[in-house]
Amino acid sequence: MKWNMKLSDWANVAEIVGAVAVIVTLAYVAVQIEQNTIAVEASTRQGRLDFGRHQAELLITQPGLATLVMEAEQNADDLDDEERLRFYEFTTWRIATWELTYQEYVDGLIDDETWAAWDGYYLLFVKGKPGYKKFFSDTRPQWDSRFMTHVDKSLGLND
Repeated sequence: MKWNMKLSDWANVAEIVGAVAVIVTLAYVAVQIEQNTIAVEASTRQGRLDFGRHQAELLITQPGLATLVMEAEQNADDLDDEERLRFYEFTTWRIATWELTYQEYVDGLIDDETWAAWDGYYLLFVKGKPGYKKFFSDTRPQWDSRFMTHVDKSLGLND
């Protein structure tokens, strides 16, 4: 068998091989991006879980914090300045995680089902507890307005 190809024929073959190589490379990059996206999402979820665990550890290990939080949830007006500061600082970080999760949902980074689960989790902490109404009233300017619209609706704060 004789290879009687002109230089232009070899150039065409090389062009086809190059195109195939580009397609294979693009497929490889797409797989790598998907794997990276999964890893980033897992890391984000783990960060939320770690923070929630840290909040629980504080309630368990810090003398009087759990009692303070339970009392403040019912009536934040009865707190002295130091107690209010402790409750507000603890609650700010808990709510900041809720707000971050909300923003990830709005930005399309988490799906409806995941958002509903996290939203429900945070609502368990605050719904029906008057101390959070005062907390949100006092700290409103520090929160994203879209998030506060969600909080207002969820907790009936505008009623």
